[in-house]
Amino acid sequence: MEINRVFILGAGFSTQAGMPLATELTPLLRRKFEEYEHEEALAWLASLDERIRWLNQAGNGTVSSLNVEELFDLAHFDILTWKMRQQMCPLGRTAGDTPYSTGEAIKAWLTHMEDDLRDVIFERQQLGMDKLGGILVFANTLREDDAIVTFNYDTLVEQSASQAGKSWQYGFEGEKGQGTAVLKMHGSINWAIVPRNQVGNFGYPLLFRKEDQNLKEDTDKPTGEIEYDSVLLRIPDDSLANRIGNRILQMNNKQYRIGIAGLGRYKPLDAIPGSGQVWYNARRVLCQADEIYVIGFSLSPFDTMARLHFAGVMCERAKKQKMPTRIVLIDPCANDRLPNFNSVFGPARIQPIPKRAEEVDWSSLLAQ
Repeated sequence: MEINRVFILGAGFSTQAGMPLATELTPLLRRKFEEYEHEEALAWLASLDERIRWLNQAGNGTVSSLNVEELFDLAHFDILTWKMRQQMCPLGRTAGDTPYSTGEAIKAWLTHMEDDLRDVIFERQQLGMDKLGGILVFANTLREDDAIVTFNYDTLVEQSASQAGKSWQYGFEGEKGQGTAVLKMHGSINWAIVPRNQVGNFGYPLLFRKEDQNLKEDTDKPTGEIEYDSVLLRIPDDSLANRIGNRILQMNNKQYRIGIAGLGRYKPLDAIPGSGQVWYNARRVLCQADEIYVIGFSLSPFDTMARLHFAGVMCERAKKQKMPTRIVLIDPCANDRLPNFNSVFGPARIQPIPKRAEEVDWSSLLAQ
């Protein structure tokens, strides 16, 4: 199916239903540590906060809100700093409270924060289910030959499309039926990564399973290759509430991880089976699209992989002289973000619309 329109969604699209921006995630995740009364982790976070806020001071003395992606990005340098200090320590790495063990502790705290991220997203998504008005209006305009490229972990656009009576799919060969492709670039809160030998313990629909042509038959024996040893399943909406609270479920020989890539600049997307297919599909639809609508997505420095991916598509299209006929940027700060998008989308003329997603008259805009 040829794709004519592509909608690129970022966190700003889902804020209309109460989903948090990256700057709003930081206090929500910190609150989880406060609930655990994890004093060491909170003390380290306070120290990192202080340094990041110093770096982010504006010329007028004000301080910008702390972006959780930046927190994760710079925290990895903190880990490196502590581990370098081990070189000056007269003891071995495992000899008690050493600089190296502090670095490992910070790494563990970041892992806990990513686990908490799943809970925060689900909690906010549940609260937002009665605020789908604006997303439903958007969903009603969708056609089967549209594609959605989304960097959001929530499933609000999928659930809205279903409520609007629109068919949709994630773009995997394991799915049945047709409909609007919803390509989840960083994973999804309703994706489960399951060991290959435990698929039979779940009744969830299969999204992705790699077959290895060098293996004569399908085997449950681990190979050490995560893309083969694990499969990707879709957790049905009615099961999601019961499963999401268990970050790793081990009951009746069942275990899984939620398929989201986490936080920071370098997200381990290769650990999500099927992510390669998602990014390939996104490249394909962007190569085809006549119209591209970017909604609430900033192409920030923490979206380097997307910038490189999109730039490759536009470079290829420019060589063929087949650039999109229309690129629309919808964001309250659209005019300020134009230079960022011009650097990625090249000579294509971008139309800025400085509005929130819920303020857009979709029928009129798409009819132009």
